[in-house]
Amino acid sequence: MNDYSTIFEKRATDYHLAMQQFPNARLHEFNNLISSADFSVINKVLDIPSGGGYLKHFLPHHVNVTSTDFSEGFTSNDIKLVSPEKLPFESNTFDVVFSLSGMHHLKNVPLFIEECLRIIKNEGNFIFADVKKGTSIDVFLNQFVNEYNSLGHKGDFFHEDYFEKYPNIQNKIVECKYNEYPFVFNSKEEMILFFKLFFGLDKANDIAIFEGIHDILGLQYTKTGIEVNWGLLRYIFIK
Repeated sequence: MNDYSTIFEKRATDYHLAMQQFPNARLHEFNNLISSADFSVINKVLDIPSGGGYLKHFLPHHVNVTSTDFSEGFTSNDIKLVSPEKLPFESNTFDVVFSLSGMHHLKNVPLFIEECLRIIKNEGNFIFADVKKGTSIDVFLNQFVNEYNSLGHKGDFFHEDYFEKYPNIQNKIVECKYNEYPFVFNSKEEMILFFKLFFGLDKANDIAIFEGIHDILGLQYTKTGIEVNWGLLRYIFIK
């Protein structure tokens, strides 16, 4: 398995450029992550790992968002470097902790979840979405990206029974659901450039990238552009 910190020390610049150039490509992914949250009673949110702090742009303005990451590649004045195994926050600090698509590179997922549960308030939620084992997303990342990214890609992906061996975590799950939605682009060219930057496909030309997307993930042309099939397994925990 590739370590998150090491990967994004090298890949953060291109990843961030993809998100800056195409901020709405993952619109449905971010909206699905937060869709179950009642923001009328939420004030303090932790986004971890936050990458370049993208989630805050999808949250209501009244929410106080703390953005943190595990890699120095993303840290800045607004984004604090933290360890997933010992979060630098007091217990019962946040109303909600969100985590999107970063946990499959962690060495100790249960310990990270225990830390997230520790720092949320009573009746608060820890919500994460990540790749489901055995899906086309799994194949695309651990086979196609692994082949065409110089750093490789070996993610430890999730499934519905992932936490059965950890009853203290399992009994706090209130939802585990696979949700499908597209990445959206205005054109084929935008799609290829986003995937090249976002997934670090430095060993692939444009034709190979298009064929990988088309053959593994699937895509549809729409009146406004192009959509790429995507989907993640979302877990919701309550303390």
